[in-house]
Amino acid sequence: MEGSEARNDARTESVAAPVARAAGVLVPRLIAFDESGTIVDRPYSLWERVHGETLGLFAPEPDSCPTTWQAVGRQLALLHNRVHDCPDPHGWLDHPERERYPEERIASLAASSAIDQALARQLERAAKGLRAAVEGPLPVRFLHNDVHAMNVMCARDGILLALLDWGDAGWGDPALELAQVPFRAMPFVLQGYGLEAHLDDAAEARMLWDKLCKALEQLENGDVQGGALHNLLAYTSRIV
Repeated sequence: MEGSEARNDARTESVAAPVARAAGVLVPRLIAFDESGTIVDRPYSLWERVHGETLGLFAPEPDSCPTTWQAVGRQLALLHNRVHDCPDPHGWLDHPERERYPEERIASLAASSAIDQALARQLERAAKGLRAAVEGPLPVRFLHNDVHAMNVMCARDGILLALLDWGDAGWGDPALELAQVPFRAMPFVLQGYGLEAHLDDAAEARMLWDKLCKALEQLENGDVQGGALHNLLAYTSRIV
């Protein structure tokens, strides 16, 4: 563990992962956590070894392992349904939040000619259409808050073994749970989720808001595929 960010993540994991595991979620067992660094020269965590591979390494295409993503969705539903309390005396849990003003990013991207005016208007319309869904009181659940293919441990046949990396866990809107899930994997995750729990009617719109914000961040970094963005906008236009 190196640096303050890694130390903070380790602290969060030490609080969140055991609670999720106790609720029946597939989580590696925390064997030891020494925050003070008294046993060795620095803080450390010791975890049960899970014999498998991360989904992102052997199945990088988001729709190549639908049953794995369905299993992920079911685990998230179990987490949201079963964890009602997570003692956190030191305040180590994270605080999952979403971006609230993507319009500022859109304007900045247009001003720098990273996107043309036509695309900027499309993005602005999408944000305007989705905004109502993210305003006002929202449901709160206990979240993993960093679900992506590299944090999904599974066997070579796709059987889900564990959800890894609980360093961003905390209480927040359950729709945020899909913020890092690949867009093409979302239907499978939601299918699995629906086997154990139900999201509110506006959750899909909030998920699309988060995907839009993520796409804007990727545009700023120059690593978003134009086709993926247009697919997102096309899908958004059908529900707003």
